[in-house]
Amino acid sequence: MEVDNEAGRKPVSINPFRISQSLGGVLALQGIYQSMPIIHGAQGCVESIRTVLSRHYREPISIQSIALHEHNLIFGGKESINEVIDVVVSEHKPDVIAVIGTSLTEAVGEDLLGDVRAYRKSNKYLLRDKMLFAIYLTDYQGSLESGYATMVYSVVKEIVELNPNISRKKHKNCINLLPGSHLTPGDVMELKEIIASFGLEVIVLPDLSSSLTGHLMKGYTPLSRGGVPFDYLKEIVASGYTIAIGSSMEPSAKLLKDALNIPYRVFNGVTGLQETDDFFSFLQQYSRSETQVKYRWQRQFLLDCMLDTRSVFRGKRIIAALEADHLVSLYQWLAEMGVKSLHYMITIPSLNLQSAKGTIQVDDLYELETVATSGVDLWISNSNGERVARRNKTPFIPLGFPVFNHFGASFAVSVGYRGTAEQIHYLGNTLLMGREGSDEGCV
Repeated sequence: MEVDNEAGRKPVSINPFRISQSLGGVLALQGIYQSMPIIHGAQGCVESIRTVLSRHYREPISIQSIALHEHNLIFGGKESINEVIDVVVSEHKPDVIAVIGTSLTEAVGEDLLGDVRAYRKSNKYLLRDKMLFAIYLTDYQGSLESGYATMVYSVVKEIVELNPNISRKKHKNCINLLPGSHLTPGDVMELKEIIASFGLEVIVLPDLSSSLTGHLMKGYTPLSRGGVPFDYLKEIVASGYTIAIGSSMEPSAKLLKDALNIPYRVFNGVTGLQETDDFFSFLQQYSRSETQVKYRWQRQFLLDCMLDTRSVFRGKRIIAALEADHLVSLYQWLAEMGVKSLHYMITIPSLNLQSAKGTIQVDDLYELETVATSGVDLWISNSNGERVARRNKTPFIPLGFPVFNHFGASFAVSVGYRGTAEQIHYLGNTLLMGREGSDEGCV
């Protein structure tokens, strides 16, 4: 692995593709039923997050704000924080409330954590059977992946603290699933079906597969319409095992291990033949059940798919700008397909990419465009890189977050044997069509 931290030497970032931490935190809360994230910062931050998430998932997004005004800078914002929480709790009645501090919160010196703790202490009856906590997700550090992972860690920590002396018997047939931010709602649904096929019950945190996959419900609610119910979420403390998808989710799994002695295992993405084989092998050993026939057929289909398309991938040069966990997952199956050269662009330094081979650069899309001018066969990134790829007449594949102007991004499946085969066909067809592939849509 060759890492080039060019961003640390540049005085300014040109055409950045880094997504805010606070957006990642809001996204994670969408996977908890009847939850409400509250952003403490500028009003424009809230509308920006709502707009980007809605454009990607094409669904309503649950979010509220505590806008900072001039008098808050002088007298503090504790009164405003209490007023907004009062309104949210009394009128909307959410089960989970997270007050998210931004860079502006830190700049004005607001003690957000202390203010929320004081509110919880003085309103115990009002908050019975509810979860309220505060968290800082600043924009000057981290990215969507770290914000998402930090929010999940905070939720797990709050649940553990609700049961400090728990000694309940663990349910071996119940597994906790902690999907990373790089997985789509379609991926989460596929993983749930695979785990359930072994006779295991699965508790997913966060469960985007039931919240951001489409709702035709009548009426309006400011709360998240789907996700894992809070009462059911509390049962993660009694599960027999935890599966984390993506290295960014390991701290949450480790917290359950340290606090409740629940063992865990981390998978990079369950994409690619070897990783998927390992995933099914683990489930087979843990459940002592055989893999269903349909998944055996899917494996045979994947092997045939790899043989049919290998000549298209062999010797190709591919560049990708994604979050760290997503890049590792992508590398796994591209390496299996014989891709010659891989050049990665990430937003922040990460140790998760140690297993990936190729050039890894911490920078922006401007530098990735410089690499593309030397001649590449495929450009993979979110929609922020589409215009640049088209300008360089490089075939483009929209992956990651956000994806605009392409239907079905949140329904695409890239995990398991079936998902890996779909990814191979998708990228393989684009490579086969050459320059015309830049006009292809999302599966």
